Amino acid sequence: MPEHASPTAIDVPPIPCEHRADEGPVKVAAAMFLDALRSGGSVLCERDVWTEANIETLVERFVNQPDVSGSSFPAKLDKQLAGTGDDVRILFAEIYLLQMLPIMQVSKQKKLANIESVLRDVEVDHRVPAEVDDALDHPIFNGGVAFTIRRFQQLSVLIEFARHLRALPADEVDAAFADPLLWRATVHGSPGAAEPSLRACLTYLGHPDYFMSIVSVGQKRAIVESFFPSVTGRAPSDDVDVDLAALRFWLQSEPGDTPDYYAEPLKSYWQPDDEEVDGDVDTACPVVDGDYTVESIIADGAFHSPEELRKIVQRWGETRNIVLQGAPGTGKTWLARRLAYALIGSRLDDAVRSVQFHPGTSYEDFVRGWRPGGDGRLTLVDGPLLQHAARARTAPDIPHVIVIEEFNRGNPAQALGEMLTLLERSKRTAADALELTYMRDDELAFFLPDNLYVVGTMNTADRSLALVDFALRRRFAFFELEPQFTDAWAAELAGRFRSDAPTRIDGLRTRIVAMNQRIADDPSLGPSFRIGHAYFTPGLEAPDLATWFTSVVESSVRPQLAEYWHDAPATVDDVVADLMSGL
Repeated sequence: MPEHASPTAIDVPPIPCEHRADEGPVKVAAAMFLDALRSGGSVLCERDVWTEANIETLVERFVNQPDVSGSSFPAKLDKQLAGTGDDVRILFAEIYLLQMLPIMQVSKQKKLANIESVLRDVEVDHRVPAEVDDALDHPIFNGGVAFTIRRFQQLSVLIEFARHLRALPADEVDAAFADPLLWRATVHGSPGAAEPSLRACLTYLGHPDYFMSIVSVGQKRAIVESFFPSVTGRAPSDDVDVDLAALRFWLQSEPGDTPDYYAEPLKSYWQPDDEEVDGDVDTACPVVDGDYTVESIIADGAFHSPEELRKIVQRWGETRNIVLQGAPGTGKTWLARRLAYALIGSRLDDAVRSVQFHPGTSYEDFVRGWRPGGDGRLTLVDGPLLQHAARARTAPDIPHVIVIEEFNRGNPAQALGEMLTLLERSKRTAADALELTYMRDDELAFFLPDNLYVVGTMNTADRSLALVDFALRRRFAFFELEPQFTDAWAAELAGRFRSDAPTRIDGLRTRIVAMNQRIADDPSLGPSFRIGHAYFTPGLEAPDLATWFTSVVESSVRPQLAEYWHDAPATVDDVVADLMSGL
């Protein structure tokens, strides 16, 4: 401990090493990109590419024209940058490199491949300088999934920041590059989405000798609260970055040293539970090389059209709340989870939670209620909704989804309580917060985070289900899932039963569609009672076509039809006979 340490300081030896890794190469490379931004030059070529005109082109073509098609990021980018010219593509590649530069969870090979995909048609001579290549070998933090699945938003913030900085008077730019706190104010004052992780990263890259390479505000606060009072003898201020800079001074063994809060013995003081704390979120983030898109849903086995799926994802992003409704066997639950992955942009299971409503589901089950504890006393326990909302708050850059299966099997309005109001997109602010039915001592009014998304599934054929009231319908977008006996479905069967001619499968499809039309035309039933494609999609262990289809009809379809026409068994026999004809 340095001689100037407080007498109340904890007995922790100084850690004379860089934070988590050698930060030197990233510092050097980041300075090159920021110098190019300041001067208008370039890192990858000998031309001036960081110009107001080129930046404005990226604002118009990329920031202002988000591609919500569900295609992969490279495919979207090709469309957005089409016809923009070499200089604009090089500028975008440099911004992309700056965004990926410090993060561990994207491999060097993938980073370079991403840049090559942007520059593959560029004719201007360009190369990755040795300093940047070295930095790609020495990433310094795990930024969490935000840096991989929120690329569009983060790159948009960087483009907006470039425009913002280039528009400032020269003396203000000089002051920001000279003063860490002015730099931070400039970063956080630029237009665009919040993206706190990206802005924290950019703040660090501008003044790495002052700011810590930690992009999680929660982790910064935990470190300050654990060390600052005992090390300095003072209470923390309301500026966590200033306090971390002070701690660096107190804990350094030599000028310029940076304590490693993620290594022992320091880690145990602020993170005693040995949780993963690498970056933006509390969970470890693996190396990510791909996206989950609408095309991924199709590849997983969906028979819906890409256009229909893109429409659902786009509307979900606008409303935050949707319901997938349809006849039995239309794949509502299966599709709900995969739509969640597409919304998030990755198969991130920790960000998706599923619950099932039933007639007994109450507010106390779903939101918050009293539960008996081990000591015999009642304890106020948060339900799945509040638990997942809390998880969403810890990673505000990442969409979090709660899937409610059998949404109308219980009483949704009763189970939601005041959440019915708070679910509305326009009510997700502190100004619209409401007191919960059961409040803890000193608890503030509550509002849902904007990155919490809800999808409910409803079986429209179940006569026992409760009607959804108008207040709830107003807060959700509803999508009807039709039975999908499409060419994609037929191709799936042909792939499973290779010995059966396509004409035989086409005949099967014709008979299923005819059965559903008969159900839809029945005045006592209707389209909501049709039987979906999930009934007629074979599993991996399916035998030959005839054996499989006979088993499905007798064990699953006939009982369903018998429920529909419970007073007309002859009709059931007739429909089944038609289905089985031709086998």
